[in-house]
Amino acid sequence: MSLKMKTLPALLLCVASVVAAAQTIAAAEINVTETRSPSGDSEIRVTDPQGNVTAAYKVNLSTHHHPATGPDDPIIREWESWKYGAFVCFNSNQFDGREIDQSKSPIIYNPRQLDVEQWVSTFKTAGMDHAVLTVRHTSGFLLWDSPTSEHDVGNSGNTTDVVKSYTEECRRQGLRPGIYYCLWGGQFNPHPNARALILAQLHELATQYGPIPYFWIDMGNWKPANLSIQEIYDSLKNANPRTVVLFNQHIQDGAQIRYFPTDVLDGELTLPPAKGHNLLRKVGQRAYYLPFELNTTSQQRAGRPSWFTYAAGKEFAPSRPYPVATLNATIRLAYARGAGHVLLACAPDYTGRMRDADVEQLIELGRMLKAPGPVSLGGKAAASGIWPEPRLGPELAFDGNPATRWGGAPDTKDGWLAVDLGKPKTFSRLCVNEGWDRVRKFELQIQKDGQWQTIHTGTTIGENFSAAFKPVTAQHVRLNILEATDVPTIWEVQLFAPGRLPKR
Repeated sequence: MSLKMKTLPALLLCVASVVAAAQTIAAAEINVTETRSPSGDSEIRVTDPQGNVTAAYKVNLSTHHHPATGPDDPIIREWESWKYGAFVCFNSNQFDGREIDQSKSPIIYNPRQLDVEQWVSTFKTAGMDHAVLTVRHTSGFLLWDSPTSEHDVGNSGNTTDVVKSYTEECRRQGLRPGIYYCLWGGQFNPHPNARALILAQLHELATQYGPIPYFWIDMGNWKPANLSIQEIYDSLKNANPRTVVLFNQHIQDGAQIRYFPTDVLDGELTLPPAKGHNLLRKVGQRAYYLPFELNTTSQQRAGRPSWFTYAAGKEFAPSRPYPVATLNATIRLAYARGAGHVLLACAPDYTGRMRDADVEQLIELGRMLKAPGPVSLGGKAAASGIWPEPRLGPELAFDGNPATRWGGAPDTKDGWLAVDLGKPKTFSRLCVNEGWDRVRKFELQIQKDGQWQTIHTGTTIGENFSAAFKPVTAQHVRLNILEATDVPTIWEVQLFAPGRLPKR
C-alpha cells in the first residue's frame, strides 16, 4: 500500500492512526537519484522505500540561456506590463506561527476552509494582475502531491492539490500564476540528494500545471554546492522558454547581483535607490537588461514586517494589516524610483481563507493606487532630535517604506517631526503609522508668516491613524508631539489632498 494512503478517508482516521501515519511517513525514505548523460542532461528517477519506480523525469540542462540584453525582449516586456501582484505566502507557517518554519510533520497543515477562489477574486478586485504562491518554503512542505516527498499535501489534514487549484483559478479569473520555491538542501537543512530532489520538484512544477509564466526562486545561498544557479535557470527555461525566472537577491536595493543568471533583480523590503534603478548591468563581458521588483508585506507582527498572515486562535500572536496609506506610499515610491513590479505579500490565514480585514485592506489599497498619491512623499524632513544608533533620521518617516522609521532623541518624551513639501500644497487628511503606541498628545501645525499655527490636535495615534480637516495650503508642516510615554517613534507620516484618499 502506498505511504500516501490515498484511499483512506481522512475524516475516518482516529487520532492514534494519524499519529502512527505521521511516524511512518517520517521514517519512510523515498530515493531520488540522478544520472547525467555525456551532453550534461539529467535523468531523474524516484523510487519508494520498496524499490518501486514512482516517477522518472528527463531534465534538459545542456541547452543554456541568458537574460534579456535589451528592453525590446518580448518576454521581459510582457513581464514589465504586469506591474502589481500578490505574493501568496501560504504554507505550513500559518499553522506553526513562524516565518522560518521547520516543522516536519505534514499533519500540522490542515486548512478547514480552503478557498482559493476567494484569494484570486480578492486579488483581481484589488487591481492585481498576477500572483506568486509559496509552494515550498523553509519547512519543505509541498503544496502539491509529489512522489519525491511524504512531506506534502497528500499526507496532510487537507489533501487538496493547492498548486493545481491555484493555477487553474488564476487562469479562470485572468491572473498570471507564478510559483515561489525555496532552495534549501545545502547549508540549511542538508539533504544527501538535494540536487536531484530540487531538479525533480522544479520539473514537476514546470511541466504538470500548464505554462508557468513566472518562477520566483529563493535562498540561493542554501542550495546544495553541486547545483548551480545556471543549471536551475536552464532547467526552467528549457521546460518553458517564455517563463521569467527571478532569483531573490535578498535585502538590498538592486545594486548587487548575488545570483546570476536572473531575469529580474529585486529588493526584499528595500526600495530602489533614490537616484533610480539601473536597468542595464554588465556581467562578465555582456550587458543585460534587468528590471527591478519590490517585494514588501501587507502584514506586520510585533512591530516588524510579516511575510505570512497569522490569525488569532492559536498559541502564537496574530499579524495585523499595515495601514493602507503607508502601503500606498511605499508602492508609489517604488514605481517612482524605477521599479517595474511590486509584489505584495498577502495571503489566507490557517483556515485557508483571507480575513475580512485583509480583504478590505487590499481592495481599499487598490482604489487608492488609482488616485493621485500623497503630497508629502519624499519631502525634505527635519526633527527635534534623532535616535543615534542605529540612526533613525526624520527622512525615514516620509520615505513611503513601512519598514523604516524616525526615532526621537534618547530619554525624550516629546519632540517634533517636520517636512518641507518643496512648494505650497493643499491637503486635508493626515495619516500616521506610529510605533508602540507611545504618543498621548499631539498637534499638526503649518508654518504661516514664519510662525507655526495648529490646524489639528489629538491624543493617541497608534499604528493606523487618520484624521480629516478643512483643506489648508502650506509648504512647511510639522507633527508636534507634546506628550509620550517613551521616546517617540514614527514609521510613516503622509498628507493627502482633498478627495485623494478613499473613504474607509
